[in-house]
Amino acid sequence: MRVRRSLTAYLFIAPFYVLFTVFGLGPILFSFYLGFAEWTGAGPIHWVGLHNYASLVADNTFGQSLGNTLLMWIGHAVPMLPLALALALLLNLRWLRGRSLARAMVYLPNVTGVVPVALAFTLILDPTYGLLSFVLRAVGLAGPPWLTDPTYSKWGIILFIIWRATGWYVVVFLAGLQSVDPYLYEAAMVDGAGAWSRFRHVTVPGIAPIILFAVVIDTIGSMRLFTEPTILTGGGPANSSITLSMYLYANAFSYAKFGYAAAISYALFAVTLVAALLQFRLWRAEIGE
Repeated sequence: MRVRRSLTAYLFIAPFYVLFTVFGLGPILFSFYLGFAEWTGAGPIHWVGLHNYASLVADNTFGQSLGNTLLMWIGHAVPMLPLALALALLLNLRWLRGRSLARAMVYLPNVTGVVPVALAFTLILDPTYGLLSFVLRAVGLAGPPWLTDPTYSKWGIILFIIWRATGWYVVVFLAGLQSVDPYLYEAAMVDGAGAWSRFRHVTVPGIAPIILFAVVIDTIGSMRLFTEPTILTGGGPANSSITLSMYLYANAFSYAKFGYAAAISYALFAVTLVAALLQFRLWRAEIGE
């Protein structure tokens, strides 16, 4: 009788579970199986065991794409997150005039379409006619070939990511700053704490979960970089800016090696998981938990 009375409720929630099984859980399980097989997208699937994962170890392009991904992650995260926090602190000042307009301008790059902005960014980074090269020449520096030289291709992408993503993290940090109890700052000032002491002992502990959230989210997003390098450089020159997501896509849809692509996807998942777990562990050690 209890099941019969709940049957209507089960019927209402059933579409979600059916759709999740067909389009969510099903593809995940199938891709896990494909990681141990060879399949071209048509015809029979051939079981090969651990061959795909063993091939990753000897695959130079996979190693290069992994190194590029890690470098782009660290290269933009290290300057961007402190910059976003500094801007959030500035935009959180009550005496700052035009705060609403400034916040909107900081966040504006994040709401623009990636593709048209990336195409515009290729003009900004042009070594001859680009705006950035013009500014560098104005101070006596030569504009490097940001997107056409293997030495600089990754850094051109990093500049674009910093420009586009900083605003989002500013909003995240700003929300965290506004949740800190203002009475804590007043108590610290009464005790004679200066600006740096208030930031270190009140602000940072108060937004510690937000900082960890931002670092982990940025790590996850960085490990699946695809659109930015695809539009700006296409992974070149000479695979100098190819990422794991791009290499996965190429193996699946350019070379029809779906089994190998599935192995790359789970290797990508493992790298992301390890990076996130290390961050949680280091953060707990830092705060003494």
